[in-house]
Amino acid sequence: METKQLLESFFEEQFKNTSQFFLYKDKKLLKEEKYVEFAQEQLKKARQIFWSVAGSLLLACWYGITSLIGYGGDPNWFDLSAGLILWFSTMGMVWYTSKEYYSIKSSMNLFIKMMEKEQVQKRN
Repeated sequence: METKQLLESFFEEQFKNTSQFFLYKDKKLLKEEKYVEFAQEQLKKARQIFWSVAGSLLLACWYGITSLIGYGGDPNWFDLSAGLILWFSTMGMVWYTSKEYYSIKSSMNLFIKMMEKEQVQKRN
């Protein structure tokens, strides 16, 4: 019972300002009370999503550059607006995804350390 209270208070404290997308996706590990494995799985998923978003952002950045180059060669409103919108959205998404990834990464690593410390204390 103490572990469940620790888990609930940890999630409540660490993730009040972030999205809950990664947290409860794999409920099987939580029901089986395999908390360390759950945290490791969340780290793995966060890393995979981060890199897939990074690839999409590189593609958007490339399209933004080509639109701005196209605007330099033949000025029109479409190339300028597409280039600027892609660049601003790329900057916003870089900020948002980095914040989400590092908050999940740091919190899950902290959670793993807390659970390992609790397991050591139970053994003694």
